[in-house]
Amino acid sequence: MAATSTAAALDERLARLAEAREALLDALAGLDQAHFVHRPADAADEGDRRWSIREVLWHVADSDRCWREWIEASLRGEAMTRFGGVRRPAHLNTLPQLIESLDEQRAATLALLGGLDGDADLATRHPTPSSERSILEVLDHLTNHDHEHVEQIAALAALPPQEER
Repeated sequence: MAATSTAAALDERLARLAEAREALLDALAGLDQAHFVHRPADAADEGDRRWSIREVLWHVADSDRCWREWIEASLRGEAMTRFGGVRRPAHLNTLPQLIESLDEQRAATLALLGGLDGDADLATRHPTPSSERSILEVLDHLTNHDHEHVEQIAALAALPPQEER
């Protein structure tokens, strides 16, 4: 892929990534702490469907970090065989704190991408823990990931809140 088309593809992905993050943040407008920490009561739900909005936001921030580490490894020509997810620190317990964490992780990812020179081959596929992707495909994944969790947050915000457990 020529440097100009690579730069255009990167710019397009970054614009879509920014739009997806804006939608995610917009979904948080007006949330109170009770909605923020409420978990769905349905015991039949599994995995991320049982998460509170607080847990969803930590997952999104941590996913950004994991994929950034994958991008860094790919740029070095190294393969990552697994992601090292990190548990949410107990002190990150309010909506503003989690939004700050989201912002910090995304800023670090954008700084990494902004520092790439025109010679970086963003379309070359590299191993991920589950398949092979290019850096451009990872940006598509992060965009889709934000959109998926916007829908989840909207559903969680519509539930009647309960006191924190």
